[in-house]
Amino acid sequence: MTSSTQPAAQNKQSSPGLWPSLAPYVVPPVAAAAAISFPSVMRGMVMKSALQRGEPLPTMTMVEGVKAGMNAAPSIAAIVGTQMLLQKAFVGDSEKVSFTSTLASSAAVGFVSSPALAVFNGYTAKEPMRAMQSLQKLTLKQAGAIAGQETGFVLGLAGADLLAVPMKQVFGDNKPVEYVAACTSGALGSLVGHPGNTALTRWQSTLKVENLCQLTWGTLRKARANAVFACVYKGAKELLMPVNEDKKKNTQ
Repeated sequence: MTSSTQPAAQNKQSSPGLWPSLAPYVVPPVAAAAAISFPSVMRGMVMKSALQRGEPLPTMTMVEGVKAGMNAAPSIAAIVGTQMLLQKAFVGDSEKVSFTSTLASSAAVGFVSSPALAVFNGYTAKEPMRAMQSLQKLTLKQAGAIAGQETGFVLGLAGADLLAVPMKQVFGDNKPVEYVAACTSGALGSLVGHPGNTALTRWQSTLKVENLCQLTWGTLRKARANAVFACVYKGAKELLMPVNEDKKKNTQ
């Protein structure tokens, strides 16, 4: 009697609830939506696009930046949520894979994401483009630029844990180190992908890339916005993601 009921009780205890089952699919897009709506993020993206086009910085308050971010949130939620799920499917646990496999999978994810990213970048134009306008203007050359841009962006988000490992060895295993690693990784990912993003922005605005120097315009604005995005994204994920019971027991 006891032996027949014990396995059932164990299965009942070990079966996850609804939220732990849904969280891996729901949390990344929600966290991305929260990050792009953060006051300085979308504002920084709009300003970097103006610099990339060689225009003076537009006047945009933090409130207007939040409104613009909220308008872009559904697209960014879908894009980043899909990217992170694909990244996980390609390489699994980011703490256990090599930098090379993370880089290769980031490039693949970036190329697949190119139509959606063309739409998002169109939002940052001087006269924001509708989704169909951006897609109609999308060329193979633009898709290549987006793949380069997103290789850096996805690598920045997925590589935060990789960067945190050596940083923890030097500075200690604590939350501030994890968040500094996330910000640093996001900024470095932005720097890697910035030339591609600048080329895309100029091509979408029917401008030419006349020299290599132009590809650096807006670098710091975008790196700062991406660093904040990565930090808020990590915080939102940690807030919403259920705590692994095994890890919880180990920390008690």
